[in-house]
Parts: sequence; C-alpha cells; structure tokens
Amino acid sequence: MKKKRGGIVVLVLMALAVIGIFVVLAFREPKNVEQATEISEVEALLNTDILANYPATPREVMKLYNRYMLVLYGVDSEKLTDEQIKRLGQNMRALYDEELLESNPEEMHIANLQRELNAFQVNKKVMIQANVADSNEVDYIEINEKSGATVEVSYFIKKGTQDFTRTHQQYLLRKDAQGNWKILNYSKVNGGAS
Repeated sequence: MKKKRGGIVVLVLMALAVIGIFVVLAFREPKNVEQATEISEVEALLNTDILANYPATPREVMKLYNRYMLVLYGVDSEKLTDEQIKRLGQNMRALYDEELLESNPEEMHIANLQRELNAFQVNKKVMIQANVADSNEVDYIEINEKSGATVEVSYFIKKGTQDFTRTHQQYLLRKDAQGNWKILNYSKVNGGAS
C-alpha cells in the first residue's frame, strides 16, 4: 500500500511540475519582435569575424559597413553600452584601408564615434535606412595603379518626430595586398543617384 501511495505522490508532483511549466510559459510576457531582432543584430555584429569571412565585392563591403552604421545610429542606439560601441567601432575598422587607419588612430576614432553618437541623440536624430548602390552602379577605377571603386550610399535620417532628411555619401574603396576591398575615404555628395 505504501508503494502505491508513494507512486501516486510522485505522479501528482510530476503533473504539478508540468502544469507549472505550462503556466509559466503561457503567461510570461512575450518579447518584442523588433527588440529581439535589434539585439540579435548587435550580437551578430559584435561576434562577426570580418577577416575570416571578408566581403568579396565593394558593394558587399558597404552593405556590411552600413549594418554597423544602422546599429550605431539607429532606433535603439541609446541602449548600446560604451563597451559595445567601442567593439562595434573596432570591428568597422577591419573594413578600413591602411591609409585611413593611419590617419584615424583607433583611440581617436572611438572618441569621435562616441561624440557623434551623443550629438545624434541630443539632436533626436535616428538613422532609419541606408541604401547601398546597386552592383551596376559601382564605378571601378584605378588609384595609384591599384584597383579602386566608388560606391554611393544614401541615408535616411529622422530628426524629432516628423523631419526626415536624405543624405548621400560616396565611398572610395581600394584593394589591399590580400585582394580585399577596403574603405579608403568618403565624402558627402549632393543629390546622388536615386
């Protein structure tokens, strides 16, 4: 009789545990899908080994670069920690040409990035979208007897609740000794290809 009673108690306890797990899962607050996506993008970029899987074309370099830009200047940028900003900035530097790295030392680059992000937040600016030119719009050129390319990117920035601006940047990329396209320079351009 004691064995049956012990077995019944174990079954009841197991049933209560299953019901408890079900209740917890059924009534927990679901995560905001947008928030989960943003967090996973930040984590994905923080954990990206750019050098191990370097983008093959100038356009792909710019697409990756602008994923970083959207995380840093995007909707949830104020949630980033100083350490995350530093690591994201360091990762972006893997896309820079040696000449740009020399003229923009890491410590100065990270400090400037922090200041720019703070100014963006103070002015209630948010980068909404970054559009990289299509492959057929990439111009291949020669830079000091090396392969080069220009790629235009348009940025949509929201200021406050209703003011939207669109800016265009032209990026100059150059192939390095390993055959990787690296960002050499960039400048703001008027209008641009739309």
